[in-house]
Amino acid sequence: MEPNILVLTDFSPAAERARAYAAALAAPLGAVVHLLKVNIPAPMNPEVGRVLYATNARYVQDDRHSLEQLAAGLPGPATAELAETGWTEAVRHALDEHRPLLVVAGLTATTGLLDEWLSNRTLPLAHETGYPLLLVPQNLPDAALHPPRRLALAVEDEPFQLVRDATAITPLLDALAPEIVVVTVLSAEAAARDGAGHNGLHAARQCGLTRSIADSRPHQMISAQASSEHAAAGIRQAIAELPADLLVLLDPDHGWVHKLFRGSVIDQVLQQTTVPVLLLAARVGPLPEQG
Repeated sequence: MEPNILVLTDFSPAAERARAYAAALAAPLGAVVHLLKVNIPAPMNPEVGRVLYATNARYVQDDRHSLEQLAAGLPGPATAELAETGWTEAVRHALDEHRPLLVVAGLTATTGLLDEWLSNRTLPLAHETGYPLLLVPQNLPDAALHPPRRLALAVEDEPFQLVRDATAITPLLDALAPEIVVVTVLSAEAAARDGAGHNGLHAARQCGLTRSIADSRPHQMISAQASSEHAAAGIRQAIAELPADLLVLLDPDHGWVHKLFRGSVIDQVLQQTTVPVLLLAARVGPLPEQG
């Protein structure tokens, strides 16, 4: 199967940035960009359905035509698909059919969990599907529409393992060959211990994300406190210091309850990121012993 990138799109400003960035990533490999727009059918009784059928058919035809025009306007090979089914079903079908290198979506600026849930419904996909999910900020400038030159992989100082499908992006990263920096945010207390940062750095170098990861260099940040807010602030500061043009975060998925009562480093970072963020599903913590 030819290499391809799946872009979850609509006609929003954030989706436009995602399409443009995906095209820039696809170019070095000659990969195909698949645009997928999901029109979720609204529940209605049969009588209302009959009345609205003709009108809805026209809207669908217009959407399909607009989507095909967007695909035709991309600089490389691209296709377009309009799905009229449930969101999860449409995404899983596209993943099964295309087996993409990664999934790309726009990141709309939000102001809270409810706004995030309504605007950025793609956020759980990395953990739900296992596929790498690249989120492109709505306000990413034109000058940043290029393959990454320096990638920052933010990890906790503990073992982790990427899930199998997360490494689908490996051929793309091998081709792009960005410099990789492993960022660890440590509290002052943790940083004072012998071997601070070793566990996270060792796991990163062994995770198999790309061939060059074994030679990645460390970059430690010291935080006043051990909290999601301070960790996110440390990651953002590291991005500025390096500077890095792509951030990779591990997504172990602690769920909505965790987000509501304890916060989430991912959410904190995404609210203010100025660079694209790649989410990789991972299992964090000591790995089970082999029997």
